[in-house]
Amino acid sequence: MKALPITTLALLLCFLSTARIGLAAEEALDATREETGKKEASTNDPSARRAAVSKGLDWLVAHQAKDGSWGKTYTVAVTSFVCLSLLAADDEPFGTKRSRALMKGLNFLVSSQTDGVFLTQGHTWIHGQGFATLALSEAYGRSLTTKTKPDIDTQTLLKVVTKAVAIIARHQSASGGWWYTPGNPAGHEGSTTCCAVQALVSADNYGITIDKEVLEQGFAYLKKCQNRDGGFDYMLGPEVASMKEGTAGGVATLGLMSKFDFAVMMNGYKFLLTTTPQAISKERFPYYGHFYGTMGMRLLGQEMPSFQQKTNGYLDGAQGDLLSWQREDGGWPTKSWVKANAKEDDVYGTAFATLTLSIRDGRLSIFNRERPVIPKKD
Repeated sequence: MKALPITTLALLLCFLSTARIGLAAEEALDATREETGKKEASTNDPSARRAAVSKGLDWLVAHQAKDGSWGKTYTVAVTSFVCLSLLAADDEPFGTKRSRALMKGLNFLVSSQTDGVFLTQGHTWIHGQGFATLALSEAYGRSLTTKTKPDIDTQTLLKVVTKAVAIIARHQSASGGWWYTPGNPAGHEGSTTCCAVQALVSADNYGITIDKEVLEQGFAYLKKCQNRDGGFDYMLGPEVASMKEGTAGGVATLGLMSKFDFAVMMNGYKFLLTTTPQAISKERFPYYGHFYGTMGMRLLGQEMPSFQQKTNGYLDGAQGDLLSWQREDGGWPTKSWVKANAKEDDVYGTAFATLTLSIRDGRLSIFNRERPVIPKKD
């Protein structure tokens, strides 16, 4: 009998491991389906989902500030969310009725940095730095593949992103993670690291030079944050209670590794499946949790097609809740910690909701396991 190839053996072991997810995870998934009930029908209908996104984007365009920004306290990060959502919603984002708003948003982000360093707002710099770099990187990347080109100098986008990823790399801590503020080599935590790593991955996807060692150290940091129950800690250190939204962030980010770490991903998958989207809806950062949970489950389903029934069930649960929160005017309410502490308005909730609901369409490079195909220049 011939020995199984290593890749086949790995897949077989992962399948056997997943078969032992257990009754708790299965019951949790059943509860998710039961609780979403009638909402699943509209969630499973791409036209209904896209109609909700379109209505939400129209609401966002109507609430854009004169300087091109969105948001209140964290205008760099929130404007980045909106730009990412506009990029994720259409095959030709630079040729739609909303392209002018997108251009104004991208120009605001470019004007909010100096030599690749974005403004510090509120208690955190790295979230603005990471999300703005990601938004400009994805805008630059889409300009390489779309028929309609953006009304912005793409070489400027390229230069800003190239400098911005170098700044991100410069402020990586000794642990391999990142902290909220620059110049803290001893500081680190998970959400900041997810944000930094995804910006680096996006830039790399579009041929922008990054430090590959920095990226690998970021992945390694997140893997070390995983607890024995499959969830992720707030930061690297003694094991404490696993976070629901933080686990979603870890799974989504580690799903972007070129070499899929099956053990880490499967344990995180089990944790999220048992947690359920409905539990995340009740947490302090529900939009954050649903964004990353949806992204992570999509990436895992791409790598492991045999799991798509379960990953799609999770996606249906998360998106069912998001659809149920949309108001008649097209906006989504900002909830929990972000509303009470960051003092952000409903632009935050609407930006995250529309972006999350577009993940299944896979138009951003970070929503896919395979790197985007860049057409060769004539």
